[in-house]
Order: sequence, then C-alpha cells, then structure tokens
Amino acid sequence: MRLRRLLLCLLVTGFLMVGIAWLNNNWSIRPLSRAQFLGRLDNAMTASRQWVLAVGDPTNSFLNEESSMLLHNPALMHIVADCALISGDEHLRSLAAVYFRVNRKPYRWGRLVDPNCPFERLPDDLFRRVDDYARWFLHAVVPTEYPLTAEDRADMFSPDKYRTGSATHQLLALHLYRKYNGSNPHLDWLIRHISMRIASEASIDFRVTDLYLQRIAFLLAAGQQDLVKRRWIERALDAQQADGGWSYSWYGWHPRPYRFQFAEETSTSHSTVQGMWITCMLKYRYLKWIENNYQ
Repeated sequence: MRLRRLLLCLLVTGFLMVGIAWLNNNWSIRPLSRAQFLGRLDNAMTASRQWVLAVGDPTNSFLNEESSMLLHNPALMHIVADCALISGDEHLRSLAAVYFRVNRKPYRWGRLVDPNCPFERLPDDLFRRVDDYARWFLHAVVPTEYPLTAEDRADMFSPDKYRTGSATHQLLALHLYRKYNGSNPHLDWLIRHISMRIASEASIDFRVTDLYLQRIAFLLAAGQQDLVKRRWIERALDAQQADGGWSYSWYGWHPRPYRFQFAEETSTSHSTVQGMWITCMLKYRYLKWIENNYQ
C-alpha cells in the first residue's frame, strides 16, 4: 500500500512538473513592455553579432573548432549573409564573403551564401552521398543543375513525413526553394502545413536547445511569424550566454529526446548564428510582430 501511494505521489508530481513546464513555455507571467523587449532584443543582437564576428574573424592566429564550423558551413553563412542583408551591416557582409576565401571549393555550395556567385557543380557521386536535406538545399538554389530523384523529391515535398530537426531542415529547404524559384499555391500551402506542425512541437518541447532556436528561426525565415509565440522569444533571449552566444544543449539536455549529458554549457556557432538570425529578423523584418505582441 505504501509503495502504491509513493508511486502515485511520484506520478502526480511528474504530471504537475510537466504541466508547469508547458505553461511556462507558452505564457508569460509578467509580460514585458515594448520598450523593455526592444532593449533586450537590441542587447541580444549586439552581443550575438560580436560573438559571431569574433569567432569568424579570419585574421585570428588561432581558429578553433567553432571558427571552422562557422566558416565552412554554407547554411550558417547563408544566415550570416541574410542578417547582413536585412540589417545593412557591412561587417557581417564581409564575414559572409570570407566563405569564398577559406574554402577549397567554395562555388560548389556558394549560391547558398551569394545567389549571384559563380557556379561549380558538385560531382554526382558526392551529391548522392550527402545528407538528404543537403541535396534539398542544392536543388532549391540550382534546381536545373541538381535534379532530384523521384524518391528525394517525394521526401522534400512530403507534408507529414518528418518531425523534430528533420522537419525544420525540410522547412528551410522549402523556404529556399520558394526564395530562389518563386512561390505557387501548393508550395505556400505545404510551407504553412509543415510550419504549423513545427509550431505544435515547439509548444510542448520546453528545452531551450539548439532545436528550440532553430524552430523559431526557420518559422520566421519562412514568413510564419504569426505562429511564433512571444514566450518562445523571451525564453530564447533568456538562454543567451554571458559571452553573447547560445549553447547547443539546455541544462544537459540535447535536442534529441532522451539524450542527456553533464557538461559545461558553452556557446556554439550553430546555435549562436541561429539566435542572431532570430534577433535580426525581429528587429528589421518583423517589427509588426513586436507591435502585435508588446504594448
């Protein structure tokens, strides 16, 4: 009997904790004023920008793993380039251009960073070996040069196949496809449909990991800002590290479910670039979202 009561108490406590976490993830107990939010947003954008510029500075005599991750990742450099475009920041624009100086074959992926750069086709065997979302990205920016197999195309345009990080990568690929090739009613519907599923995941996954930031950033990039809750933005800003960056994990929890590791929370290029993108888009592209959410 005592064991039953103990198990029942543990079960009730667990449900209460999950319920509180869910409420905290979706509603602000003490909403910020517009002035307060804008101040926090500006500070977060400035700090993350400084972190990214410092890590990506090619004049540094010591380039660490995070520098390499940033400078050699065309998707991250696409984000840096977009931040430069919408903010008019010449330093970020110069950083995006570094991609073409530090990579051995920059024009294979270069149109993710600069749509007007020269084109060099990836060898067919290498194209077939890269991850599915990487093939989607390449097809999105140069569809005539990178035709997809019937299976790959069905996957890229599937409305319900993917979840978690696979769904966010799919959404980014579809956003790129629309950005580089134009919209059509079915594509617009598909982006909205997948975005709504991603927003549903965001409402229940309260761990502010790299994936938490990615969901927000990609929803904003795809023009689905109405699905982004104010509380998600506030929690993302709260998770920014003292050095201006964001960490990949959250109190030991990794983006993948059930993966936990005790380790020091350090800022990473992947997370910080996404966090910077969130702040830039809200500041320069979605001021109306701020007006609608903060008085």
